[in-house]
Amino acid sequence: MIQKTRKALAVGWGTALLCTLVASNAARATSDAFDPLNIKTGGPGNVVEYVVEGGTAEKSPYIGIQPTNANGNQSWKWCTGLDDPICDPKNNPVGMKATSILPPCTSSTQENCLDSVEIGTPNNLSKADLSRVISGLTFPANPSYNYLGSSNISLWNVPGVASSGGQSTYAVMPRIQSYFRDGRFYLGELFVNVIPYREALDPKYKAQKIDTTGPSTPMYPYTYSRYQQICVYEEDGKCGITQDFPSDTRIKIKIRVTKELGGWFQGRLRNPVMDVQNFSINNNVVTVEASAVTVPRMALLTNQANFSDFEKTEYAKMGYWPTADDGNGSGAQAGIPADVFPFLEYYRLKVKDTALATNTFWNFSTTSPGNGSSCLQDSSKLLGIVSTNSMAYDGTAPSFSNGSLDYHVSGLHYMPDGTTPVQGTYNLVMRSDVARCLYGFSSAPIKATISIAGASDGPVATTLSGETNGWLSLAAAGFSFSQKNIQVKLTQDAPTPKKTTITCIKGKTTKTVTAVKPTCPTGYKKK
Repeated sequence: MIQKTRKALAVGWGTALLCTLVASNAARATSDAFDPLNIKTGGPGNVVEYVVEGGTAEKSPYIGIQPTNANGNQSWKWCTGLDDPICDPKNNPVGMKATSILPPCTSSTQENCLDSVEIGTPNNLSKADLSRVISGLTFPANPSYNYLGSSNISLWNVPGVASSGGQSTYAVMPRIQSYFRDGRFYLGELFVNVIPYREALDPKYKAQKIDTTGPSTPMYPYTYSRYQQICVYEEDGKCGITQDFPSDTRIKIKIRVTKELGGWFQGRLRNPVMDVQNFSINNNVVTVEASAVTVPRMALLTNQANFSDFEKTEYAKMGYWPTADDGNGSGAQAGIPADVFPFLEYYRLKVKDTALATNTFWNFSTTSPGNGSSCLQDSSKLLGIVSTNSMAYDGTAPSFSNGSLDYHVSGLHYMPDGTTPVQGTYNLVMRSDVARCLYGFSSAPIKATISIAGASDGPVATTLSGETNGWLSLAAAGFSFSQKNIQVKLTQDAPTPKKTTITCIKGKTTKTVTAVKPTCPTGYKKK
């Protein structure tokens, strides 16, 4: 039985025998991507503590009623569709939520769908070919209630563009959360994930099926499979096991998506480029192109019998989740700073300030606006995207404070070898009109500088800035980690004063004077 956590996307990790986990990971016979959920805890009471990557849990569509009590002891109620009496909109169900996975587009006019996928290197992107959409749960759309319906994860092939495991196969999951109130669904968060995979065949793998009677969580609204955490997707006899991207992989995703989704994106991306174009009355075409980013990971094995007061509190707050076949894990989510920053600081010394492994990711999602200015709050259009490779980070867009856009990050200092410093990356892409709104700038070009406020224990960050097609792009790279504040300050050169010319006369003599504030020489009068 799985204990429910208070956060829908949180999945956790734990405390002690670091060398054991490193040896276990190094001994892997395949190229499968490291994930703490693949680690066997090896005994009663053992817990793997780790920093959880956001968006890794919900991989299947669903319609359900969320628990209403604060302590989380109630179970979700899962529905077979909107014709299920529990979720029938005519009954005005309270707390109804749905996850919709957008299908690949099949016509030039289709809305809310995945338009195209390109994968390759920065100078050579190749169009991905759709292999198939996995079998499993789907739900029909119902426009009367603004319900998108749901397809399932789509599988793509890019010949000649291989993952770290040598396969050219990629799973793509554009997912929208929606919430029912006042007689209709309101569309909330968007999450887009591209994951390399290899397909493993074994009868132990089972497709997810709706289970309206057993205990479950938002991650497992169906018949529970112990392999759900290591499979990108699961079908009867098949599992798509996660692989890593090569470090130079670049991806371009184009989706047609409702205009209800606005504001900011956050992501695991490097050097993103963003574009938004009108598609129809209801949809935009959103294009995000970026490189995959390498993220250091932390994991530590501990036992509940040795928990400190801090660990007891954190474990109770985060709940637990199965790891591999025989144990459980706990931890804070990377983008929830109130949880993850103290969590990481507590375990920093215990793991010798050293990452256990690294993974590469390519994903982005909607996020909350930053504070400090109404210019950052407009949800009627997409405003920008912020991304980093830091282990922990602010889960919102940057906030505006004392003339700068501030963003907090934290991480371990060293790579898995224990000596190489982790090199941080940070990217901010925002609409130029947002910057001009913040600072009251004119239409003249904008300049930017990025500084890293915090311990000066690493190489100085490099900075870049540029403005193209109405978007301002900024990047920082090369900074080392502790808990730091990334500050972006935008400036604009003062306009060159305009000169004017006047004519001055003295008797029959005429002179012209050109200056910002021209005046006639002594004895001359302005004509």
